[in-house]
Amino acid sequence: MSKRDTPPSSELVSAAQALDAELLRFEALSEQLKEAPLTSEKHLERASKTLKDLADLDDALRLRVGALVQAITGVRNRQQAQADAVNLCAQELQQRTEVFKELLTRYGALGQSAADLNGRMQEFAALRQQATRTAEEEARLTEVFTALQARMAEVADDAATLTRAAEEAKFTDIGRQAESLRQQLLSARNKLGLLHQSLSK
Repeated sequence: MSKRDTPPSSELVSAAQALDAELLRFEALSEQLKEAPLTSEKHLERASKTLKDLADLDDALRLRVGALVQAITGVRNRQQAQADAVNLCAQELQQRTEVFKELLTRYGALGQSAADLNGRMQEFAALRQQATRTAEEEARLTEVFTALQARMAEVADDAATLTRAAEEAKFTDIGRQAESLRQQLLSARNKLGLLHQSLSK
């Protein structure tokens, strides 16, 4: 793996290990210098060389510290980028949840409306069967039938609106359920119309 391909976490570990290795060498040479005898020319030359090596290591340590700081900064930037991305995902999740709840509430209201209409249809059918077909009763039944047909068409339109809204929001499950409800309402409306016509003859 090339240096460019090395993950930031590996760069951080490598920088820390390199710094630790240089620090151990620096400490070892420091102890060696402190304990070195200075009683001969050879000792003095050796101590001078050790001192030079320590100076070189000191420069190297500064570079290693700089590399570690850079690696830490890279990791921090990477973590911040991930945190920002997670925050955006959290905001999107909240928004999508709110949209879903709103669509689900509307679908629940549609279901309640459909249930109410089903009850009204059954009541209308029972009344239609029991009617003695006086002019007054016929007029009343026609009024109820017209209002019921209009309400069914209204709820079907609401279902169509919800279907479009759900599809635009990419909540296809709710869209399919709303469309299915609309189809059921239109079918029931047609059947009610046929029933009313057959009983009017």
